[in-house]
Amino acid sequence: MQQSTSQQNGGKDASSEKAGRRAASFVAAAGLLCFVIGTSIMLYTTNRSSSPIAMTHPNINAEIEETSSSTSASLLRPTRRALSELVRVEDGEDLCSYKRARLIAVALAEHDVSPTYQASFPGSGARMTHELIRALTGIAISTDHAYAVETDRHRHSVAVKTHYPDPNGVPLDEFDDQFHGAVLVIRHPAKAIPSFFNFWYERVHHLANHSTRAPLEEWIKFRDTSLVRQLQHYQQHMDYWMNKYEENMEKLLVVTYEDLTDDVKGPETTARIAKFLGAAEGVQTVPPESIECIWKKVVKYEDIGIDLKFGSKRKGGPKNNPYTDIQLFAIQLMMQEQRIKFQNHPEMVEIMNRYIGAMADLEPEVVTI
Repeated sequence: MQQSTSQQNGGKDASSEKAGRRAASFVAAAGLLCFVIGTSIMLYTTNRSSSPIAMTHPNINAEIEETSSSTSASLLRPTRRALSELVRVEDGEDLCSYKRARLIAVALAEHDVSPTYQASFPGSGARMTHELIRALTGIAISTDHAYAVETDRHRHSVAVKTHYPDPNGVPLDEFDDQFHGAVLVIRHPAKAIPSFFNFWYERVHHLANHSTRAPLEEWIKFRDTSLVRQLQHYQQHMDYWMNKYEENMEKLLVVTYEDLTDDVKGPETTARIAKFLGAAEGVQTVPPESIECIWKKVVKYEDIGIDLKFGSKRKGGPKNNPYTDIQLFAIQLMMQEQRIKFQNHPEMVEIMNRYIGAMADLEPEVVTI
């Protein structure tokens, strides 16, 4: 009799646990449905001043780099040597020596330069773009956190990497007069959000950057509880940078992660970035004939016997993170809203059209854990 009672209690516990899971899933689905309905309604307005509801979320977006409290004078060394060591074509061969530059600390500029914002939503290749800009200019990059507090970096950094207005980003509006403009790197949200989650998972579990993909069950938990919030932050980020330069779009260069990593468009996109950076005060970029070589080494990790150490080599977990059909629908509706919102900017319309078209390749998948 006692054994039978225990079995009954065990069955009740299991049933309660399943019921709890179903309730949590229902709440998440209901929240997402509300987002879909709200987004559908907003598709009928073109009011540029509107913005998505700002919601706080856990402190998981920060991509904090180790920085010293002050910059020593030794960092302010001339950049001519770093740039000359950075790229060299020898004997007419397509051979650049970026691997040698990795052995040299790329320094802050000794002379005044006008920095460029390197802006991207988390999970959109910020680290790759960071290395690419350093390689193209031979000058060090700062983070928004460092630039805000270390005045020695002002006018001596070629770019400032930032995810702002992400809640963990730092606003630098008070320094806008120092800046040449911004390079905005955009990535398909269905790919950027899982990439960001992998970064967060590595930080929480004290793993090396770009080493591990989160387990499927962890992704699903995050996806079902945080997708709405992430889509809102994605919109907020794009809105901020597009609106910031609305009156002077020549100061904003928009590129996509997909173009930057494409075998054909990659070198062309890198050349556009180099041209934009080279127009800034005090910035000299590598010769045009060296750009493809730099792109191959930084973006495609091609090298000659040396591990560049900054390429993403994540293992484990799913390579293609699954979404439910309603989640895919929410992602598509958000991009349709952005396409309408920025209908006067043909480049952004083209990007959103391309991303919306790519949704057809994403099959809905319901995974039971």
